[in-house]
Amino acid sequence: MKPTTLLLTASLVTNAALIAFVATRPSDPAAGSPTTSQSPTPSPAARAVAKTDPSAASADARDNAVGRALTRYQQRLQAARATSSGSDASWWRTTSTRNREEELAARRELATALQAALGDDLGLGGGDSSQLGFLSPEKRAALRRIIQDYDEMMAKFGTGGIQLASDKEKLRLLRSERDRDIAALLTPTELADYELRTSPSAATLRTRYGDAIASEDDFKKLYALQKTFDEKFPADAFTGRVTMEAMRARSDAQQQLQADMRTAVGDEKFAALRRANDSELRSLDSLVTRLGLPANTTDRVATARETYAAESQRINADTALSATDRRAQLQALGTKAKTELTTTLGNEVAEAFTPRASWVGMLQGGIAFSTTPVANSPGSLSLAGGPSQSVFPVMPAGTPGPGTPGVRQVVNVISSSSETTGSGGGTFILGGGAPVERPAGTMQVISVSSATHGETPPTTTTTPAPKP
Repeated sequence: MKPTTLLLTASLVTNAALIAFVATRPSDPAAGSPTTSQSPTPSPAARAVAKTDPSAASADARDNAVGRALTRYQQRLQAARATSSGSDASWWRTTSTRNREEELAARRELATALQAALGDDLGLGGGDSSQLGFLSPEKRAALRRIIQDYDEMMAKFGTGGIQLASDKEKLRLLRSERDRDIAALLTPTELADYELRTSPSAATLRTRYGDAIASEDDFKKLYALQKTFDEKFPADAFTGRVTMEAMRARSDAQQQLQADMRTAVGDEKFAALRRANDSELRSLDSLVTRLGLPANTTDRVATARETYAAESQRINADTALSATDRRAQLQALGTKAKTELTTTLGNEVAEAFTPRASWVGMLQGGIAFSTTPVANSPGSLSLAGGPSQSVFPVMPAGTPGPGTPGVRQVVNVISSSSETTGSGGGTFILGGGAPVERPAGTMQVISVSSATHGETPPTTTTTPAPKP
């Protein structure tokens, strides 16, 4: 979890608990407003209630404990920030990542106090308590301590700046030791249940498919497939420069993974998974819900996208067309699609959604597309970042595919949205065994072209036929 996310989580929990504490604490008008370092004095009415209702006294003690924990957390956090900035008066300085270890220690103390007072640390101690109900309270507490210990040790190697090779190795070793300690704590069955709920593979499924997974049984089936894929193709092995062979192997396995998922849950459920993982349709769904548009609006757009995909591929497969005519027809199709979206969504919604609809951009650039990867196309190599990609560029008929001897393809890309982090785009050179530089984030293909080795491929949106 990023430092800023941890701090925001802690801040929200602190604010919520403090509000509850202030709202429930008894007041004594004669004493004035108590300072944060003083324990509140129960009012005569509260003391009278406590004599007849022991639970009221218990709640009051709990609130006092939470208040003291929050006060201590605030003091430690302020001290850490003051130390890292040099002076409380230096308000303009960045203080959120200067003293990461001290902030984590303060967070651990608060989590322990909340656990003791409320029976739940609200996730501050590591892990989601709601997912660990299958463990005994003792094992949950021990697990929380393990996670906290390793989080604090790993903090110094995983925050900001340039990460050294030795940092990565230390993090790898710490993660390995953490996993070993967790495995020693839990029984094999508990460990399997723990990984089912908290592993990166489980997180991938929840992030991609969310509520579209209908049952626990379906989740377990999908998890087994995703875990096998992740173990064979770990994410950190596909950053930076990657060989064509590795890209192709991963892409083939990714397509097989999707096929296996379809087999595991059936066509109808798999269609729901794809819909939930479609970034374009998710964006549109949020607008439809917020603006109260007709419930079938997203379905209409999805159907139109399939229609335009089929028509673009028909044009693309027409070998009687010259490259110029093919491009012109695809661009005309793009103009028609944009007009139809405006009619379906209205001007304001279409203006917001169309830039996110990469298929419209492809058509306007003279590129055909498909909603599933097509063999021998850049999309078949999952250049845009994985299963969340909803459309794929299709090469013109007769164009050699990636990796064809003596031919290379050049794919110009830009970020698909302003929220994309990392590189804003770049060029992929496919073929001839050359490495592929894979920028971080989701990419949108803007142009595709082919040329024989020794030539300089065009970098515009034209797609000329390869020279012999």
